[in-house]
Amino acid sequence: MKILIKKALCPVLSLFMVTLTLVGCGADKDRETRVTLDKDGGVVSTIYESFEQDYYDISELSDMAAEEISYYNSEYISPRITLDETTRIEDEPYVKLVMTFDSCLDYSHFNQELLFFGTVQDAVENGYELSAALVDREGNKIDLGSGDFLDRHIVISSEKVIIDTPYNIEFMTSGVTLRDKKEADLTNVLSDSVQLLLSK
Repeated sequence: MKILIKKALCPVLSLFMVTLTLVGCGADKDRETRVTLDKDGGVVSTIYESFEQDYYDISELSDMAAEEISYYNSEYISPRITLDETTRIEDEPYVKLVMTFDSCLDYSHFNQELLFFGTVQDAVENGYELSAALVDREGNKIDLGSGDFLDRHIVISSEKVIIDTPYNIEFMTSGVTLRDKKEADLTNVLSDSVQLLLSK
């Protein structure tokens, strides 16, 4: 069961990001959108996309992002999201946005994408359906429903980006490219969501 995501929290920023996505195909590996998770569940989102000055300038983008983040934060006693960087890459047609989220739930609500990080036991208690066919680098399968991995951490994502994890990735949804022990490329996965089982 997927979590319910709040709708239309950031319509202006979302529209802008759609524009970026439409013109952002073919970015090289130095300009990849990625999500970085820390051990406490915090999230850093780094977005690189092609930037057409005809649509917006960088100050407009920064103002829009700050406004939407402020709107989201106004629902809470203390800020849950910070805008760390809005930069146009010098001499290149790219823009870089960096945002920090207090939790995966804040990331999910703001971006209207599923992102979960916690133990397998946490995932079960929150109603997530666990995969019965995760594989390791060699293609060996495990069944998360066996109950043998309840203390391990798991990442569940509906967004097909690069993900950096705080612990080594041992098993994953078929189609994930494991670039490094803690770095997974989800962009070629065909299923609706991706699961990464970590080493602890």
